[in-house]
Amino acid sequence: MRFYCGLDLSARSCQVCVIDGRMKVLVQQKVRNDLEDIMYLLAPFKKTLECVVESTFNWYWLVDGLQEGGYEVCLAHTLGLSMITGAKVKTDPRDALALAKLLRAGMIPKAYVYPKETRPVRDLARRRIRVVNLRAQEYVSLGRLLLQQGTLDYRRYDIKLIIEEDIEGLFRNPWIQLNAKHELARIRLYTAQIREMEGKISETIKDSLKYSRLLDIPGIGKILAITIFYEVGDISRFPSDRDFSSYSRVVTGVAQSGTSCKKGRGSKQGSSYLKWAFSQAAVYAVKNYPKIQRFYERQRRRHRGKGEKLIAYSIVAHKLALAVYHILRDGTKYNEEILFRN
Repeated sequence: MRFYCGLDLSARSCQVCVIDGRMKVLVQQKVRNDLEDIMYLLAPFKKTLECVVESTFNWYWLVDGLQEGGYEVCLAHTLGLSMITGAKVKTDPRDALALAKLLRAGMIPKAYVYPKETRPVRDLARRRIRVVNLRAQEYVSLGRLLLQQGTLDYRRYDIKLIIEEDIEGLFRNPWIQLNAKHELARIRLYTAQIREMEGKISETIKDSLKYSRLLDIPGIGKILAITIFYEVGDISRFPSDRDFSSYSRVVTGVAQSGTSCKKGRGSKQGSSYLKWAFSQAAVYAVKNYPKIQRFYERQRRRHRGKGEKLIAYSIVAHKLALAVYHILRDGTKYNEEILFRN
């Protein structure tokens, strides 16, 4: 007989529920987040046991540990678990039981278990994006200090050139000077961390042929190529370029019922990091590549009205995503004539 285990994982504890093929509850117990304690509970059922873990922020240790222990484990995508998240009565035992029942019925929306070996590099690349955003906030804060004092001559790029020796000349009040010095200190710290992260990540990927071919795509530089390469992981998990484009959020969803059909559904589904990377690449490509700029202008004329620029940029981003998919899947070279015909 096969057994099914739902593990409702929280920050410090885990609710373990094991059922058999007839939906009979055999185990329903909360344990602390300790791999040995959980595996002790599951040991009697190990030979024919399937496990499911919800994709919470801390699933790494549990999924990796169970897989290394010889257990069959799948990761459940939280977006598809409306039966749990939308329940009127929501408790840990109910959630664990619901996970086990969905697993028994073959209705678990599976998420991708990113390979353990390269997962830390991907997470570091994600952290780099967050640190860049933190640094940008410090530049904005420094610019506001200048505006508060009536200094209007400094534009966005001028602010980046301010050094500590300039502070006393820009601000008379010593308290404001201290505030500005702290802003600059945080900017220096973030800049140093960003450079260190970029250097470490570049070392792990510099010899990859597929990574180097990503650099041939218009608008995709070193940082965007690193983000795309590590966010994608195993390209074979996407059966087609449509699936990849959907995951990258460069195409809109559709809600169709009867004669009604609306676009724009599910815009938050997929990878926000790939969405960001392709959007940035599209803007840069339109700005610096004449053929792509002409393609962009044609799309604007075809979609005149509210949001025409956004739509045109999204179409360019979609084209770049298609190029990435075929380069990573087939090892082909970038061909601008195919994607952006005049």
